[in-house]
Amino acid sequence: MKLIHNFKSPNFNERRSKEVKFIIIHYTAIKGALNSIKYLCSKKNKVSSHFLISKKGEIYSLVSEKKRAWHAGQSYWKGQKDINSISIGIELDYVPDIKNKKQYSGNLIKSLLFLKNKLVTKYKIPSNNILGHSDISPYRKIDPGFNFPWKYFENKKVVFCIQKTQKIIQNQKLLKKWFVKNRFFSNKKKILLMLDYIGYDISLALLKNEFFQKLIFVYASRYRLNKKNIISTVELHFINIMLTK
Repeated sequence: MKLIHNFKSPNFNERRSKEVKFIIIHYTAIKGALNSIKYLCSKKNKVSSHFLISKKGEIYSLVSEKKRAWHAGQSYWKGQKDINSISIGIELDYVPDIKNKKQYSGNLIKSLLFLKNKLVTKYKIPSNNILGHSDISPYRKIDPGFNFPWKYFENKKVVFCIQKTQKIIQNQKLLKKWFVKNRFFSNKKKILLMLDYIGYDISLALLKNEFFQKLIFVYASRYRLNKKNIISTVELHFINIMLTK
């Protein structure tokens, strides 16, 4: 599958790190790939991404992987704040439509899988470092959205998948005992502790319930949850990360 190099964005600068650690997935929310390219390549907009994938599955290379594209904005993950310097940004030609549960096109997803595999191999990026824009900016972004097929990529073993082995379940029981012993009775307090460890920015969620709800919405969208199973899923996720340390 060939990359298209016909369009180049002027919106980039030098990376502050030579190491690429993350892949960040976005959607454009602009109708049509060419309109998205025009926007990402306009100097006045001061935004860009390394790649754009059209609904047809065409992969456009807009910024050299060696350069720092401006896709993440104000963001955070595991203490890292300059995500642009250590990531590859991929924009998807998609406009959300929550009422109709609009799906991503099959050709786009196929091309994204190809590109992800290529980048993961090239930069040795771990599966838990492939994130949505909403993961790194939970208080201001929701893309790639609830309809993004994370499960498909989990099944392909390309992105992080929460495992539920016997060992993990045993550790979950120990975790629950630890919460009781240390007087963690509030689910909110438990969730924020664990999400912080996983990598999320919990700073605003600690201050206002409004921001806590935004963080929960983002996490629930990523892992296809309802309010009833959030605490249990976060526990499993937390233990998965602990056991890989």
